[in-house]
Amino acid sequence: MKEYITFALVTVHVLSAVIWVGGALFIAVVMVPVSRGMEPPGLGLRFVRLAAVRFRGLAWGLLLTMVVSGAVLLELRDIGFARWDEPQFWRSDLGRVLLVKYVLVALLLALSAVHDFVLGPRVAVALDGLAPGAPRPAGVMAMRRRMIMLARLNMVLALAIVITGLMILRGIPG
Repeated sequence: MKEYITFALVTVHVLSAVIWVGGALFIAVVMVPVSRGMEPPGLGLRFVRLAAVRFRGLAWGLLLTMVVSGAVLLELRDIGFARWDEPQFWRSDLGRVLLVKYVLVALLLALSAVHDFVLGPRVAVALDGLAPGAPRPAGVMAMRRRMIMLARLNMVLALAIVITGLMILRGIPG
């Protein structure tokens, strides 16, 4: 029975990661570039913002699913919370990779929260107050650039998390 539960959890965990990373990449690589050429001016930005807000709810659900399924999977492999007070575990290759993954996930969650719930709404409010085609203030554009950089950093973190997950499953190469 444990094998079926593990298989189901791995499936949910991996599919959640695929959908989250795929959705974020689609927005960044397809939607944003296409939106830049949309007419009238400002239409593309509104389109991307609506899509991003729509994806945000799904993305946070997927992140929560990955955190919970990941924690349960570690418990099923006997490398979960019970090992946290074992110094020799944290000195092992598996322990070090797991620690790196925990740090990366915490960073990703924190930066995603800033992107989605702080910078995103601030940029949206600032841009909503502008007339269509009006020049955008330098402060708003600087905030928008920070938001874009956070999104890119999150994508790098997500890929690093996938790699650490593979290392936990398959071992460290070499």
